[in-house]
This record gives sequence, structure tokens and C-alpha cells, in this order.
Amino acid sequence: MNYSKRIALRAVFAALAVTLMGTCLVLSARADGIASSFSGSSNPNGAWSYGQYVESSSTFTLLAATNSTACGLPNWSGSPGGFPVVVGNNTGSSVTCGSWTLPTDTLNMHPTDTAGTDSDVRWTAPALGTYLINGTYSALDSTTTFDRILVNGLSVFSTNIDSLNTSASFSLTETLSAGTTIDFTVNCCSGLDQNFNNDSTGLTGTINLNSAATPEPPTLLLMFAGTALLLPLLRHRLS
Repeated sequence: MNYSKRIALRAVFAALAVTLMGTCLVLSARADGIASSFSGSSNPNGAWSYGQYVESSSTFTLLAATNSTACGLPNWSGSPGGFPVVVGNNTGSSVTCGSWTLPTDTLNMHPTDTAGTDSDVRWTAPALGTYLINGTYSALDSTTTFDRILVNGLSVFSTNIDSLNTSASFSLTETLSAGTTIDFTVNCCSGLDQNFNNDSTGLTGTINLNSAATPEPPTLLLMFAGTALLLPLLRHRLS
């Protein structure tokens, strides 16, 4: 093998290495914090949307207003009345507002007073993959809510938050197509309590792409292209 062919072979190896490294970065870098990703200036915000969910029609509507009573914290709220509301705390410390206290890196999801209408934080999968969904619903006040996680409208987790069950953790593994929606919902009415008073509910957690997931089709195409370039040179080297 002459010098120019050795240089070409090294270049192909380098390109393939970069492609493989890019695959690893794609697999390890995609992680979304439910609360740390919160934006009070953009809705939707990347993969995240903040809205209300009507159970009878499976209808999601973005919240468009800002609730000025959220103690200076960024938030999205409905109108009229300012409910449902989603408040984010990324200040680095807990914030007390009236009867509720919101820890840092936590969302306050307060429902409206309609049993079939939920406060909703929606995440839309950006790509095919297997995702790990971990987090906790918790009481921030004298909370009595019914909370669920929906994948494309189908319930995969549900819990009641009340004085007997002040927090509930979830750990799910879901294989999702690009565009699949995950809804974290909070409903006002749990058990005998059929009103929305003092129903502030905390939500925290992460959505991570499983590092063992199969690379996405565009990445696989790059890998195969690099291999296709490499094979002729290898055949020549062995002949």
C-alpha cells in the first residue's frame, strides 16, 4: 500500500470514529428535566408544552396567560380565573407563596375547578427511542388531587395525592416514536373532595433516552456510509 492510500485509509477510519462518537453523544445527551426545562417566556418550549387537558375529548390546549399572583415565579395559566396554572421554580431555593411552598427544580401544577379538566405538562418525543421517565408527584398544600401520566392519551400511571398519600414516585420505561406525547396531568377531584381549593401539586423528574437504545435511522445511515467507504480500501489492502 502506497503512502497516499495509507493516508486515505486513516481518513476513513477517522470519519468512522467521529460517526460512532456522534452516535454515543446522541444516545447520552438527550435528557430533559421536567422542572429544570421550564420556561415562563415560551409555550411551547422545545419538547415541552404547558396547558390544560379535557378528558372527555382528549383535547390539549396551551395556556396563554401569566398569573401575576405566583409570587414572582414564571408561570402559565388559564383564563378566566387564572386556572389551571403551571408554576416553575428554578431559583435554587424554596419559595413560599400563601399556603404553599414550592421547592427548587419543581413545578406547581394547580388544576381548575372542573373535574374533567386537568392541569397538564406535555412532553413530545423528538425521536424514536426507549425513554426512562422518573419523578414524583407530591402535595404542596392540603392537596387532594388525582394525577396521571398518559402516553398518546392512554394512562400508564395514576395516583391520588392527599393527606394519606403525600407523594408518589414513578419510574417508567417507554418505547416511543417521534411525535409521541407524554402528558403529566393533575385533576382537582380526588375521593370525597370535589373542589380545587388548596390543590397545589408538585411535579419533578426527568425524561432520559435509554443509552442502550438503537441509534436513530439518520445516524445508522452515516455509519453504513462510512463502512461502505472503508470496505474497498480494506479489500485492496488484503489483496
